[in-house]
Amino acid sequence: MTVQLNAASSVTGFDLAFVAITAGVNITATSSATGTLALDTGKFNVQNAGNYYVEFFAPRLTIGTTNLDLELWDGGTSGTFLSTLTGHMTATTPIGQGVGLEVRVNLSQGAHQMTVNGFVDAGTGVVGAGNAATGNLPNAFLRVRSA
Repeated sequence: MTVQLNAASSVTGFDLAFVAITAGVNITATSSATGTLALDTGKFNVQNAGNYYVEFFAPRLTIGTTNLDLELWDGGTSGTFLSTLTGHMTATTPIGQGVGLEVRVNLSQGAHQMTVNGFVDAGTGVVGAGNAATGNLPNAFLRVRSA
């Protein structure tokens, strides 16, 4: 999608919203309805309704006692569910290091706020992140860009 900047120029592929975190987030909620907030873009405005890519990256994901679910929501933690990001990750699901997840969503014109919320069966899951200094994990991030 091309986004009109002014009468003479346009650009594609830039971030409409971006947030990075420099420390891990413990996921302790046990249901989608009460998910733990992991990342929040804050409010941003969409001028052209249409398809957008939402990209999530975490250098490490850790399940709770037996599972971890991460979901994309619009409008904060009590907003509208848009998509699962991980499905139901279990101990047998390969998680590994450097997890990048991307979904394509349709956004209406107006205000939006993307959040990644998570829940576990029990125990504590983790969305890993660090300050990217030598020997530490890199940042985790969430970004929204035009499709």
